[in-house]
Amino acid sequence: MSKHKNNDKLKLDLHGVKHEKIHDKLEDFCFINTPPFKIITGNSNQMKNFVIKFLNKYNYKYMVGDIYNQGYITVL
Repeated sequence: MSKHKNNDKLKLDLHGVKHEKIHDKLEDFCFINTPPFKIITGNSNQMKNFVIKFLNKYNYKYMVGDIYNQGYITVL
């Protein structure tokens, strides 16, 4: 988990994190940091869907990747 004081570089990298640990990592990161920040999901649809479900549950606004890279979610 990477944390930086500069919000444009604030990110949580979930590469290699076991799916059963994702919820705790998301809670720890999202609840102590103020958006905007990025959550790196990689290209796993299962990982992206889990993160999106979490963000929706807590009413976060977000954008999935960009035209060239769909492996991250920006929380707004």
